[in-house]
Amino acid sequence: MAREKLTGIYIPMVTPFNKDESINFNGIKEVTDFLALNGVTGVIPSGSTGEMIAMTPAEQSAVNEATVKAAAGRIKVVCSTGAYRTKDVVEMSIAAEAAGADGVMAVTPWYMAPNEKELLKHYETVRKAISIPIMVYHNPYYSTCLMSDEFMAKLYNEGLIDAVKERQADVYRQQDLRYLTNDGFAIFYGYDVCPVESLSCWADGWVCGTGNLFPVENTEVYRLAKAREMEEAMKAHFALIRPYLALFTKPTAEGMPTPWLQIIKEGLKLRGVDAGYCRKPVISELPADVMKSLKAVLKEYGY
Repeated sequence: MAREKLTGIYIPMVTPFNKDESINFNGIKEVTDFLALNGVTGVIPSGSTGEMIAMTPAEQSAVNEATVKAAAGRIKVVCSTGAYRTKDVVEMSIAAEAAGADGVMAVTPWYMAPNEKELLKHYETVRKAISIPIMVYHNPYYSTCLMSDEFMAKLYNEGLIDAVKERQADVYRQQDLRYLTNDGFAIFYGYDVCPVESLSCWADGWVCGTGNLFPVENTEVYRLAKAREMEEAMKAHFALIRPYLALFTKPTAEGMPTPWLQIIKEGLKLRGVDAGYCRKPVISELPADVMKSLKAVLKEYGY
């Protein structure tokens, strides 16, 4: 039986942790409710924004299951089941399907990047274990694993994957992937800055991290772009997205990199959503200058 093609705007949602770093399950429900009520197509729990690298496989599965339960069929849930060990990916993917997930997203194994032969076997093993759609998360910046377009197309054409979150965010790659596959391959733009350009050139969907904090704004830009109302979409982008992007691109007053994860979590708290704390080594507290900027931006948006 053919698997449903994934499309739409998906939010790689944060994982709320308590101050003692235990999982805040009430927070998971609050974040899921917030996103569901603000019009997104679906969510991806336990991804990069969800701090998957700070969780054990058992915790990752627990977060995934809790999110599926919280979504309650209102929105789709594609569970991140990425891990270095193929065995862990398989077990988490089986658990996600059993919990009722609409698909899984599995980032390429990281650190000691596998070669193409190893990657093929990795996704082949996952494919044999589950029947729901598999989205490969291609993020060579984090994983050190860089795929060629030809190899990614091979994974799809041989029936091993159904979609890609393409974090390199290269519009030409999207064009090339479509040429090498067919319309059944779901291509998701995997960054926050150029959704209109990407959706006008072969992308089927958008995975948007800042959508945790600004779901209505991002969903409206997505809707206009998918409707091919490009001039209106670009106007909406400049009105609804550009004003907050500086929050996520400027270093702190001390010259540290943008604490983007903490900005999202603290911003959600300011909006009345219990997004919890981060797990160390990430320091949850925002520098005073960043908090001041965050409050000013939220006030500008009427939040």
